[in-house]
Amino acid sequence: MPGTRQRRTRGEGERLRAELVAAAIDLLLEPQPLPAPSLRAIARACGVAPSAVYMHFASQDALNYAVITELFGRLRADLDAADPEAASPAERLDALLGAYLTWAENHPGAYQLLFERPDPLDTEGEGPGLDLLDRLARLLPDTDPQARRATALRIWCAVHGVASLRIHKPSAPWAATARSDARALVAGLAGLLADT
Repeated sequence: MPGTRQRRTRGEGERLRAELVAAAIDLLLEPQPLPAPSLRAIARACGVAPSAVYMHFASQDALNYAVITELFGRLRADLDAADPEAASPAERLDALLGAYLTWAENHPGAYQLLFERPDPLDTEGEGPGLDLLDRLARLLPDTDPQARRATALRIWCAVHGVASLRIHKPSAPWAATARSDARALVAGLAGLLADT
């Protein structure tokens, strides 16, 4: 019967330790979603009863979706403010990547919620925030829309890696700024930005 164990005899501690580590690894093979704050915790932070939350949101998922939508709105506003629309596509791309990395650094918990957990209610790739991919794609020189979008996704993956690793591994031996690392990766992917 799964989950039942025979009693161990003395001297088998190392074997049990190895089994515990193996079991923990097995449990971690599936993605573990980042937990969002519970309705109770949010109600407590607002000083209201949990039932008051349900007057505005039908479920935890509905509240989470509203939070994610609001956070993407704030990220978009920061990107808009940093976008020099009269500049060249390469200069605009550089400015947007810098704003994206700054937002991640200044809002690490929000960044994790937006980019390190599955999209709620995502259907057929239409999750919130995917418009950022199209915004990035419009700055790329390729004339084929599918190729442009594919390159944009690769750039996003690379820049996300920079942002995420800097959040989770701040004591790594970073030799350059986040923006310099992103520029180097983008230069390799799209040949657009000089490593300055």
